[in-house]
Amino acid sequence: MILAANCQKSITQAERQLVEYTLLFHSLSKGWALFRTDKRTGIRMIKMLVCDFDGTLDGGSSHGVDQLFNYLTKQPDIRFIIATGRTLPSIRVGLASDNYPKPHTIISDVGTRIHHEHSQTPDHTWHNQLEASWNKSKVESALASLDFMGERLESHQGDYKITFEGKLSDSQHELIESSLESHGLDVDLTYSHDWYLDITPKGVNKATAIHHLLKQHQLSIEEVCVAGDSANDTSMLTINGVNSILVANHYPEIAHLSDRDNVYTSRATHAEGVLEGLKYWQELAASGN
Repeated sequence: MILAANCQKSITQAERQLVEYTLLFHSLSKGWALFRTDKRTGIRMIKMLVCDFDGTLDGGSSHGVDQLFNYLTKQPDIRFIIATGRTLPSIRVGLASDNYPKPHTIISDVGTRIHHEHSQTPDHTWHNQLEASWNKSKVESALASLDFMGERLESHQGDYKITFEGKLSDSQHELIESSLESHGLDVDLTYSHDWYLDITPKGVNKATAIHHLLKQHQLSIEEVCVAGDSANDTSMLTINGVNSILVANHYPEIAHLSDRDNVYTSRATHAEGVLEGLKYWQELAASGN
């Protein structure tokens, strides 16, 4: 009787374990199926990383850059894009200074120029669109009488961008706007790093350049991560639906963006912060949230 009871008890325990393992298997199978479906449909999987250069990718440790480089090397489905205020020659020099990931596309001059194939091929479609809306000489004439405009280093000027360097007060900024308006000029002003004033065609910035790329690659904005640290990144960090990364070393001028639902503020700085944010958005996408 005791033997029979022990046998019955063992069978009951075995059955219970079998049921538990069966339930666990079905649960895992469901999770694997969901993950496969997520990958197959491409829903919210990150397929493009757009990264500012100065202060975001650049400026931290080489170790952080190496970590990001190695991670992206193992993620061939992610297109890596640089979006910078620098001119094309300047960003080429910057990218050659460390083990930075080689970008598929470079958005330079605060979004006014785009080059593909590792910066070798200009995007003529994008550049041609800007021709009709840009009158460089007229902008220069409108600002000629303002003696506080600061330096205009030749190396920082672009075909569709004028850049001044120096401190500007709020009242001086208002005078610049008034002078441009009085000359019938409808342009965008971006003051970043508390030093650089970029004047560009109206509505042309890093965000509009990104939308142009999305059409080319047939991607949705939900499949894009952007990372930045200063005011000239605001347009792309605030795109509706985009997955944004605000690196820990960001400027106070955009600290308020951390309150937005679509903005992840990293604990790490520079390239390490970019990688931290990218992993955060990838994990969130994989979870289906």
